[in-house]
Amino acid sequence: MTTQYHAQSEDKIITYEEERKERKAKLIFLIIIGILTAAYGSWNFYRMYVAVHNPVVTMKTSIRQSIPVPGVVICGKTLNMQPRCYKSEFNAADDDYQLGASCDRYLTNYDSRMDATQFINMRGFNNLTLFNCFILNPYQKDDGLVFDNSTQKIALALWSTEKANNTQFNITKDEWFFYGTFTERDNPYRVRFQIVKMPSISYIYFKREEHYNISRSGAIFGDATSSDVKSNAKVAIETTFASFDLTGFAISPNLWEILRIVPSKYVTNPGTNTQEYPVSVVYNRVEFTLLQLAANMGGFVSILSAAYFILFGSQRVNPWGIVQRHILKSVPTVPPVYMPSINDNLEKGYLSLSQTFHNNGPQHTSELPLPVFNRQVTEDYIAQDIQRIRHELRAEVQLTIARELEKLKLFLSKYYLKDVIKPNKQ
Repeated sequence: MTTQYHAQSEDKIITYEEERKERKAKLIFLIIIGILTAAYGSWNFYRMYVAVHNPVVTMKTSIRQSIPVPGVVICGKTLNMQPRCYKSEFNAADDDYQLGASCDRYLTNYDSRMDATQFINMRGFNNLTLFNCFILNPYQKDDGLVFDNSTQKIALALWSTEKANNTQFNITKDEWFFYGTFTERDNPYRVRFQIVKMPSISYIYFKREEHYNISRSGAIFGDATSSDVKSNAKVAIETTFASFDLTGFAISPNLWEILRIVPSKYVTNPGTNTQEYPVSVVYNRVEFTLLQLAANMGGFVSILSAAYFILFGSQRVNPWGIVQRHILKSVPTVPPVYMPSINDNLEKGYLSLSQTFHNNGPQHTSELPLPVFNRQVTEDYIAQDIQRIRHELRAEVQLTIARELEKLKLFLSKYYLKDVIKPNKQ
């Protein structure tokens, strides 16, 4: 035991004082790392907060195969007959709008017509109860009215029991009507109205705009057009209006207005011979997301960890985790290492005669002659010395190997393998 204790003391890698200084230096460096990480993390969280509350606005043009027809509200004192709706291709039904397919089912009936008092932005005008108002609502749940490959134009014919003057250079009386457009996200009773003189032919050219706000996951992934945002997109219509005065229509003196709704800047795809409609998509994008914050923090901590490893070296390895230790319980046991006991005759350096020979010691030689007996005793003691020296050498080799293995275990447990190999405590 004394030999092993001295061997461990002499082979100790660093002294207690050196360990204390090293722990102190590590503690100071870890405190510096903690302060730097907290400061850098706070700055990154502030960046993300600013990015979420001040998103970057991005605009792009999306090409669609179809787009919804905008809704239209029409009010006029003279319009006391049921309006008509027709849909057609852009170059069809120009001379006679009635050649287009009917879309009257999207119009409110004259029997259920309403006055202008129900529309907030009409308040302030006189005699609102004298107005006749109609709504073209293309946003039906089952079958909405859309512009697609077969429909690029909507024509609304506005009628009155009062006749317009059909003479070429004389109009008996000018009349006026109000119109306003809305989208599927808007309340038709809150539209903003424009006033138009009739009889005339008017065109509403429109372009659809979709505005997307930041999604719930936008602060994490940076996407702004996920499904939860698309379902709550804000839709706007940019319109351009053109009107041409007429003295009347040859179709009927009771026809006062033809209002055409046409999507602007639509194109024909020559490859598929289909119509494509541009839609302006405006969305808010978080420039600095939580994933980017995590990436920044990971890179920063990696740099500090590399500096720590350069200064103090790597930490001990723990080759088995929770799965091996507690779930599978597959951590292999440390193989036993032979250590000679302090009571072992090998360490004492001699063997008793009873441990040397198979016949349990020297044979009885009282019957032998004296010269023969002396020679036999001498040979016996020489054999004993040879055996003793042989076993001393073997014991020394075993002690050296055991001592080196113990030093290796101590070195591994102290610097490389954590909580796996522990030095024996004597």
